[in-house]
Amino acid sequence: MGANFGDLDNDGFLDIYVGTGAPDLSTLLPNRMFRNANGQFFQDVTTSGGFGHLQKGHGVSFGDLDNDGDQDIYEVIGGWFSGDSYQNVLFENPGHGNHWITIAVEGTRTNRSALGARLKVRVATPQGPRDIYATVSIGGSFGDSSLQQEIGLGDATSIEAVEVMWPVTGQTQVFRDVAMDQFIRIREGEATVTRLQRKPFRLNGSSSHEHPR
Repeated sequence: MGANFGDLDNDGFLDIYVGTGAPDLSTLLPNRMFRNANGQFFQDVTTSGGFGHLQKGHGVSFGDLDNDGDQDIYEVIGGWFSGDSYQNVLFENPGHGNHWITIAVEGTRTNRSALGARLKVRVATPQGPRDIYATVSIGGSFGDSSLQQEIGLGDATSIEAVEVMWPVTGQTQVFRDVAMDQFIRIREGEATVTRLQRKPFRLNGSSSHEHPR
């Protein structure tokens, strides 16, 4: 009934969360979480990650809700009939220690939300250079994910370049030597990136100056 993708462990490979269900009141299926294992296959981490909710899942959204550099999951829960309703759920990401970069992309000639813009982040890793790709979109079925690009960098040692291809003009901008583990904004046509100040906080209400890892 709903599905979306994101990078739970910031390893640079997109994982998939599936909200299962059907209109029939008797349907009882667990929602499923599949981790992308180095781009080779998917591992079912529904039980080990605590995602096995038995109520009917619909809209699934990935996004860094607490500004700590990793993506959390929000899911709309409930069936077709009013008597099959349930509370929505929020899965807070405990963190995994991998590097990341969050990029708010803003269009000028392209639409302001930069929908359709394509990004390539080239990083240096102990195994050699690696390219990680992202496209500005809302994600998958029903649920709308964060439009800022929350990109996991895995065991990268540095970012060599960030490329943005703008869909209206077809032009590509390249930004070099961007620091990891920060929030930045890239505006179409501007030659430099802008660092954004985002204060992390705990979803239970207490604030924190450190990223929980």
